Amino acid sequence: MFWRKKSSISDDLKDWIYDGFDWTNKTFGHDWSASRQLITASRQFFTADAGDTPKIAQQIADDIAALIPVRRIPVEPLDMIDPEYRHTYQDLSSVGGTYEHDWENPLISYDPALMRQPVAFINTMTHELMHARLANYIDLMPGGEPVHELSTDLHCITHGFGLFAIEGPAQMGWSGYMTQESRAYALAVFLDQHDIAPETAVEKLNPRGAKALRRAIAEVAAN
Repeated sequence: MFWRKKSSISDDLKDWIYDGFDWTNKTFGHDWSASRQLITASRQFFTADAGDTPKIAQQIADDIAALIPVRRIPVEPLDMIDPEYRHTYQDLSSVGGTYEHDWENPLISYDPALMRQPVAFINTMTHELMHARLANYIDLMPGGEPVHELSTDLHCITHGFGLFAIEGPAQMGWSGYMTQESRAYALAVFLDQHDIAPETAVEKLNPRGAKALRRAIAEVAAN
């Protein structure tokens, strides 16, 4: 009916998200799937001290790599001018990180200014490390190579980093590849599949992100 509340995302996108979760479980196994936790910015998951040095950046990346899990990959700062001298804030978000794929010597580069926003930095590092995790499966994931970057965003959430996937782009002032609504829906699916109390995630998000997640949780429950 015309008064029916519009869904946050399309049915096709919902199906793709569910297909992504199913693919992940089949590809990496039931034991791996059952071991997934909701990763938070806490000492439970991160061992690095506070700071913005390359050493701290590497420690954070190593913690993420162990949680995914994926091999340790060197990270190094990009040679960039300080954000104070850049034309727009968006310049920071558009070059947050890069992944150079090489089977023997992969490398991740990052904007050093991102380390002033730890949640955004962790999200960026997770996305780049996820490229390495998925390197053997680009054509095998739902949607294949054309949606590779979208799939990389999605699998940050299937691997437990959904809070960072929502908060990171919000801190950086851009949406990334998936929209915030689709990220919220994917996080709601993760919470549902792992029997995690919704408020555990909602309370850690900014007001807009929390609202999107509550709506997505209700839609997942309705399904």
